[in-house]
Amino acid sequence: MVVGARKLFTSALGLALAGSLLGVPAAVAASPVDAGSSSVGPQNSYTNYNVYLAPNTSTVGAPVQLHGYLWDSEARPSIGAELLIYFDPVGTAPREVVDTVITDEYGAFARMFTPRTSGTYEVVAQIAGYVRGTNKANFTVRPADQTVRSGVISASKNGYTAKMRVTTQDVVTRVEAQTVYLDMGIQTLGASAPSDRFPYLSNRRAEGRYWVGEFAAPGSAKLTSNYSGVRTYRMSALHPAGLYDVHYDDSVRVYNEYWDMDRDGITHLTEVQMPHKPITTIRVRRASTTTIAASSTSFTGPRNIDLRGSLRRVQLVSDTKAENRLAPNTALKLYFDPAGQAGPSYVKTVRTGPTGAYRTTVRTSRSGTWIAKYEGTSLQAPSKRSVTVTVR
Repeated sequence: MVVGARKLFTSALGLALAGSLLGVPAAVAASPVDAGSSSVGPQNSYTNYNVYLAPNTSTVGAPVQLHGYLWDSEARPSIGAELLIYFDPVGTAPREVVDTVITDEYGAFARMFTPRTSGTYEVVAQIAGYVRGTNKANFTVRPADQTVRSGVISASKNGYTAKMRVTTQDVVTRVEAQTVYLDMGIQTLGASAPSDRFPYLSNRRAEGRYWVGEFAAPGSAKLTSNYSGVRTYRMSALHPAGLYDVHYDDSVRVYNEYWDMDRDGITHLTEVQMPHKPITTIRVRRASTTTIAASSTSFTGPRNIDLRGSLRRVQLVSDTKAENRLAPNTALKLYFDPAGQAGPSYVKTVRTGPTGAYRTTVRTSRSGTWIAKYEGTSLQAPSKRSVTVTVR
């Protein structure tokens, strides 16, 4: 049961903001609180100052929430404090202001960003025009070579709302195992998740030794801050191809105070059970490899040249074995991209023979690039390769 009259600030403030290259919000959705309406105004200095990212590690291009709160030596919220938010990217790019926000009636703030590089968010607090201090939160970006997937799940109980974001990306599996990351961020300020409960993957399709919803044990799981955590999986072509849902089946603890605001030595919480429904969905496909070579890559005048190559696809051979095999009788599309800015144009479709190889003759009168492309399927990833020819 929740004890205390103060309602917890939640992420339902409507601060869903888009970001640009360095995480700059496209719009500002929060307004300043009228400090004069409270007995605690901006003239009060603070002694406690917390800043968090949720999540603090995420795939490039996915939204993250920066939030925190300020309070003074009397455990009162610092209302109406102006906060300058800087982003200092890793590398030589300069540190710059990316947003300004005013703390609310609980001394809290929240902003959404979409960072595309690792770096540090620095929050500088100003009260009555004076800089009162700074605090920082580090962000680490994960590279993305597949489609990024990010979703939010939320639930409410007794007037308290819990919100969680999970970010990951589609997967192309190979014979060798690779690590898949599920980055979790609790986006309700003053909330936390159990230290042994994390999002997980559930496969929709049975294949090999796996039934529907039966996935191998994850590699590891850990909390990386008060509001962030990560679960990892080791995935290979032995795992079913197809769609996987990301779930979280436990509760999130929402506290009635950010800190012991009424100084009674007690901070109460509500266990908010999250619904059993997909937070986001990823597509897992097995890899393919396309090759192409030209019989001549530099010649004078128009000429017929031979293009040849092969297609390999990673395939599940048995419950315990996957191989990268040549793919017979499979269609590939040929494109020609002339030198300049015209872009590639479709030329024709060829098929691999019984050995998984193909060969075709094309008339070439301009310099440019020939492209062989396998378009893939719902279970097999696409691939392409190119060869450049010069016509003098």
